[in-house]
Amino acid sequence: MFVYLLAPIIVTVAIILGWGPRRMPARGYAWIGAFIIAMGIVEYFAGIFPTITIPFLLSMAVLAITVRLAHLALERTFPRLTNNKPLLYILIAVGVILLFSVFSFGGVFALAFIFFPLWQNMRRRGPRSTTAGPSQMYGFDAARRALARLGPLTLLTIGTVVALIAATIVTSLATSLAAAATYGSQVALVKAQTSQMLPPINATDVPIVERQSAALVLSNAIGSLGPQYHVSDRGLALVRYHQQLIWTAPLDYNNGLIWLTRHTSPGYVWTSASNPSAKPQIVLHQAYTITPSAGFSYNLGRLLYQHFPTYIIGTSDWELAPNGSAYWVTSLYCPAPGLAGLVTRVITGCALTDPTTGEVTYYPLGQQPAWVSQVVGPNFAQSEAKRYAWDRAGFLSATLTHQLATQPVHATPYNVLLKNGGLGWEIPLTSPNADDNSLSGIILVDAETNRVTYTPFTGLQNDISISQRVNGATVNSTLSAGRALLYNVSGSLAYIAPVINRSGIVQEVAIVDPKNVAQPIIASNITDALAAWQAYLISSGSGAPNLPSLTVTVHGTVQRVATTLQSGGASGATVKEYWLFLIDGHAYRASLSLSPNVVPFVHAGDQVTVTYIRGSSSPISIQSIVDSSLK
Repeated sequence: MFVYLLAPIIVTVAIILGWGPRRMPARGYAWIGAFIIAMGIVEYFAGIFPTITIPFLLSMAVLAITVRLAHLALERTFPRLTNNKPLLYILIAVGVILLFSVFSFGGVFALAFIFFPLWQNMRRRGPRSTTAGPSQMYGFDAARRALARLGPLTLLTIGTVVALIAATIVTSLATSLAAAATYGSQVALVKAQTSQMLPPINATDVPIVERQSAALVLSNAIGSLGPQYHVSDRGLALVRYHQQLIWTAPLDYNNGLIWLTRHTSPGYVWTSASNPSAKPQIVLHQAYTITPSAGFSYNLGRLLYQHFPTYIIGTSDWELAPNGSAYWVTSLYCPAPGLAGLVTRVITGCALTDPTTGEVTYYPLGQQPAWVSQVVGPNFAQSEAKRYAWDRAGFLSATLTHQLATQPVHATPYNVLLKNGGLGWEIPLTSPNADDNSLSGIILVDAETNRVTYTPFTGLQNDISISQRVNGATVNSTLSAGRALLYNVSGSLAYIAPVINRSGIVQEVAIVDPKNVAQPIIASNITDALAAWQAYLISSGSGAPNLPSLTVTVHGTVQRVATTLQSGGASGATVKEYWLFLIDGHAYRASLSLSPNVVPFVHAGDQVTVTYIRGSSSPISIQSIVDSSLK
């Protein structure tokens, strides 16, 4: 409740009624207390009070002065105007229109303060009968005169103190009442389906590059365009483009003066989200006019508001159609019943804005083009997770005993890969206990369909604990763990996390077993990390992961053998030794950890059988190797 707004409101009322510095009577406390409690209840359930700003205070002052002057003017002319009723009605109509046009709904209060006292004076014609009972209008007038005895300073001081006390009482009571009133409708907003296991994914397609790393890499690639343009942080999005995950964003103006002189953005940039070594690409010779930093009707936010004035406009992402055309994809919401600020909107669809022509097209949820990757925004996905984490325990348990109550581990979700190759938001949940680093479950929100899935877990660590383990494994270097995300890698749960340097650039990839405290597997790329992960599962008795659709088996003769040393890329990082095999004209790479009884003993002329993950770049990282010459 915005209690601080009651002080300027009370002072405005005091000025309007012309109250002076008088001693506060005893009955004034009751009037002030009732007024504050009533306003607090209205604000909590309706949320009509605006945030206090300088324009708000100025409008309050203008309202007070206008009402006071109008009241004084009418006091002198009202008796004469009552004799000319047509003129009186015209003046009243003009006054109502002016007050509503200037002060909106504040004009209701202005009309009450102006005309109510005058109407009271007009009603009193002649002496009141001593036998008649107390008039209701007379009671209102007596109440107004009682309040008029309060001075502005006294009213401000006592009103603020009472407001703070009343706010605590009203808020605590109203929270429970609002929760009970809206609980049923809130549960219907989040229809999460419970799943006993995360969906399996293609691990080689996992987005290793985080958003901050992508923003840094892309910003370093624009070169001479830097003085005029920057990589739009608001538009930076993880999308699927031609069967690969990329980070892409348009170039936006650095300031309004550049927009006045340029009027168009020259293009966009993108980089691979799965391959940290990929070179960022810049696409120029475009003429984009609609951006978040443009002015007037070319501003993206203003353009969307003009098309959807009754919707809640969400986040806007930069996405690429299969033909290379770029669009702004903006999520749109409608208001919904709220409960403790958790869910206050329902997603209805998205708007596609052509950045060149400014054409805006609306698509209901589920009817957007197939290439659109991001419809559900991160804030809405987080609200969905909070709502489900609260109501899964039930109203009484979540409010009183906290039984089964959970909460998101982080303030924001993170983009993850889903089973169908699409994208979603992963929100890990934990208990309200601040010392608890366990994982109680994961909410997955499909970014295209808003399908919510909940997977409960027991005996797993959350990603905060996993990041600490990765940091401990890189204690002798300048590297640290990025955000660790839990995946179902070929039937086995594993955290996959980027290992970044101090600049935020991805240097290595870590795979961590969430069920025990084994040493994290850290490799220079995801392919090597997966190969080491397979060896770890075999050595730990978990068996080899099932990778029938991802692996390729090759039989051949070794033509050449070489060794190479490779560092993680940072000062103090561990230097690893790799064996390179030339088999039938193709280069393959293996580390000692893959098979220490085979790899160092392979020689030219040996007959070997190797397996690797489909899509690996050269030199191909071997997942397993068998040398028939050693038997």
